Amino acid sequence: MQRKVSLVIGRFQPFHDGHKALIQVLLDEDKKVCVGIMDTVIDDDNPYSLEERVAMIVEVFGSAVECIAVPPIAEICYGRNVGYKVRRVYHSANTEAISASCIREGVPQKERPIHDPEFIDSFNRVAEQVHETHVSQGFWKQGSKRDPAGMITHIHSELTEVFECLRAGNPPDKNISDMSGVEVQLSDVIGMIMDMAQGYGLNVAEALLKKQEFNKSRKILHGRKLYGNL
Repeated sequence: MQRKVSLVIGRFQPFHDGHKALIQVLLDEDKKVCVGIMDTVIDDDNPYSLEERVAMIVEVFGSAVECIAVPPIAEICYGRNVGYKVRRVYHSANTEAISASCIREGVPQKERPIHDPEFIDSFNRVAEQVHETHVSQGFWKQGSKRDPAGMITHIHSELTEVFECLRAGNPPDKNISDMSGVEVQLSDVIGMIMDMAQGYGLNVAEALLKKQEFNKSRKILHGRKLYGNL
């Protein structure tokens, strides 16, 4: 049986340490790696030829990876489960912040704010499904909003259930036996937040990312004492 490959697609203008780290992760997982290099027209944003970029990759990895030319890609689409997946490989913030444009322009790397459209899209798609389930089960009345005070109270009660699971030693959940009680109760909290976000048109996913970016600038423990008002 022919061995399947992990395909890495990019412009690689130029090939840099971020690209190298991505490919190295796959090689360390003993994956067969194919690098798809977009065959772009040479201009200010794409100064390196296809041959030059192949040479950059070969210089680092030699024959450990296969390089192929692919046309400029706008999106990668698939339907049902077709035997492969689209996977994002995560790195440290410093590695993910490496910018090819900064390298081309010879300027210092800029710290990028957290912005993950894939996460926002995934969060909102799941939130839509969660909300549809809650609507179908009668929690939202036709033409009216669900009581926000009641929803917040429900979230609080689910957090209390998390605490009770911890006090009991975190046994398996009574409904989903292959997950712990804490995991399931925390998922209920997230589900309630998703339901509220979808029902009220709140962009919680983007707010989460922006709040994390803001938190990076705050003092240690956000200026509070560890055993005080935390």
